[in-house]
Amino acid sequence: MNGAKKLRQLLAQDGVLQAGGVADAGQARLVQKVGYPVAYLSGAYVNHTRGYPDGVLTLPEIAQRVQEITDRIDIPLIADGDEGFGDALKIQRTIRDFERAGAAGLHMEDMIQKKHGDPLPIPRAVDRLKCLLDSRRDDDFVVIARTDAVAPWRPGVHDDLVRCEQDALERMHAYAEAGADLVMPLYASMDWVRRHGRDLPKPVVILGGAARSWMGHAAEELELDMTAAEMGAYNVKVVIYGTSMLSRSFNFMEKEYRKWLAEGRFAADRQDEIDRIDANNLVGLPEKEALLSRYTG
Repeated sequence: MNGAKKLRQLLAQDGVLQAGGVADAGQARLVQKVGYPVAYLSGAYVNHTRGYPDGVLTLPEIAQRVQEITDRIDIPLIADGDEGFGDALKIQRTIRDFERAGAAGLHMEDMIQKKHGDPLPIPRAVDRLKCLLDSRRDDDFVVIARTDAVAPWRPGVHDDLVRCEQDALERMHAYAEAGADLVMPLYASMDWVRRHGRDLPKPVVILGGAARSWMGHAAEELELDMTAAEMGAYNVKVVIYGTSMLSRSFNFMEKEYRKWLAEGRFAADRQDEIDRIDANNLVGLPEKEALLSRYTG
């Protein structure tokens, strides 16, 4: 059974799916080991692993990472389709390349240039979404329509959040009517979800742990996410943990690198050896050794 069909079956079951955000196959195997039913490939996360800000890598580079991941996991992978990487021809290539690479679904945002400016006018965004839907070859492949109407990079979002939230609501209805399987109001507040989630005609995808402070709140006033189960009462079907591990791991690694540089050594202990063994087991060292023993004598 391919990943798209698996994801469709999971979406048909009761409860909210939690998707662990990853950038590579090693992380994806860890997400699978921990017990997540779905993995999520963040485009921003992949760009960071190559030393670039979000939106720099090309479609072939992201599709290659999709294939690397799906080759090493058994759970479905939802991929970040950015803004479709260009015009209608590129949008068609995006979904077909992702299908061939083994993704179970993708989300496409309604910006003409990633994380820059206002979202496209709704009719134009709907037209691009229909191109995406019409281009899929596997009917099971899941298409998620994302809006950046309340994203922090939209000009004026801090000055008129009410208008931006209303825009997001209109877009979610329009994209659902156009045929999207799920809708994703990026950076929508939990209050927005409580007010509008049940009224949306398609299930909702939420970015868990979104930086609410980007929407004009002081750090001490950060809105606490509902749990996944609590969100389920408001028509939320998938919670994605996108790049949260990136920021946390980057901070941890910086501290460790500074410590080793300052002390002039790495002070290993028994736990480090255990961790190395666990990491090797995670990526399949026992299977590798078994294969070599069986066929090389």
